[in-house]
Amino acid sequence: MAAQQSTAPLARRTVTLGVTGGIAAYKAAEIVRLLRQMGIHVQVAMTAAATRLMSAHALATLSEHRVALDLFDPSLDATPPSLDVSSWGKSQPSREVGIDHIALSRRADLMVVAPATANILGKVAHGIADDLLSTTIMASSVPVLFAPAMNVQMWENAAVEENVALLRRRGYLFVGPAAGALACGETGTGRMAEPTEIVDAVVRELLKRRHGLRVLVTAGPTEEPLDPVRVLSNRSSGKMGVAIAAEARDRGHLVTLVAGPLRCELPLGVERIAVTTAEEMQAAVETHEAEADLLVMTAAVADYHAKVVSDAKLPSGQKALSVDLVPNPDILAAVGPKRRERGAITIGFALEIGADGDARARQKLEAKGLDMIVLNDATRADSAFGGDTTRVALLTPEGDAAQLPAQTKREAAREIVRRAERLCGFLPTVEETHPS
Repeated sequence: MAAQQSTAPLARRTVTLGVTGGIAAYKAAEIVRLLRQMGIHVQVAMTAAATRLMSAHALATLSEHRVALDLFDPSLDATPPSLDVSSWGKSQPSREVGIDHIALSRRADLMVVAPATANILGKVAHGIADDLLSTTIMASSVPVLFAPAMNVQMWENAAVEENVALLRRRGYLFVGPAAGALACGETGTGRMAEPTEIVDAVVRELLKRRHGLRVLVTAGPTEEPLDPVRVLSNRSSGKMGVAIAAEARDRGHLVTLVAGPLRCELPLGVERIAVTTAEEMQAAVETHEAEADLLVMTAAVADYHAKVVSDAKLPSGQKALSVDLVPNPDILAAVGPKRRERGAITIGFALEIGADGDARARQKLEAKGLDMIVLNDATRADSAFGGDTTRVALLTPEGDAAQLPAQTKREAAREIVRRAERLCGFLPTVEETHPS
């Protein structure tokens, strides 16, 4: 998953990252870096053991905030309540000044413990608060997300299993661990989730606690099998749908992305439902669209699939091959009118070529019960499949037609999402909007 640029809604959020003494502590630097790239403020608390594996100075530099190390810090009263580090020009950031457990928990919207050792899981499960991090967790009223990391035998130890089960029942959140090669040389479950997975989980939890829209986006091509190795597909990269998903997330909305085989990186903080065929995409859309305030169908769904899929690889180079094709379901036509009846907003995309493309797009707009359709001509150099730019027109049932200039797909996505918000009656506050 690709790192993202700073965004206004997330820039008003603060995460406390607790780092414990597992070998995966070195990955804390990447977690901080990714959170900061998302615009999230980060304050770090480290256990004494963690400082032997990861530099507190490095985390202070990356977070632009002093690292909290000690439960009893004599400089507590001098710690400012903001994350402003303008004074660092006069005092070196290597001065590792702690923040007390109450301040650390009260200033955060979410706590993350990565790596979370068996020790910290056991402490929290049994109410032990004997250092800065465990005390901060116990004093916290915000969600706590653990990213466990330990030897496979420790993870499978009955005591750890019971502690994890207890913590889950109490509402603590978990991401990972994963299976694979461990630092100790053994193989099994116990690897800490990758930093991108942890940050992805963080963003999704932060957005769940906002009052944005629930947005469902489809993206990419579908692949229809002909035999075990061959498929019928198209050249869609999925970049437009991914751009819309990322833009909606950046404006504070909770996004689910139903994605075919993409040829681009996924955005962080977006739930992905992976599909391959048109029928799988239809099933996913029908399952989730009822919860969506906004449905944006950017996917280039294959129009046909093979009537009969061969169980064996079809022979090649021997004779002409004929394959009977039958139409795939029209997902938009199936869900659009129903959504219109209940007042839910739906936006479709139309790839049309030729002078009468506008008229064909308007026919689809009406027939499929859409609130807006995005018209595109992929034969244009500035709108080609797989490219980073596009030139689209936005058509509405009222007869309006807004021709956008050639621009990046992310810029086009911003305009589409802004108009979709207005259709949904959603008015973002000033701080939730992108700067112009």
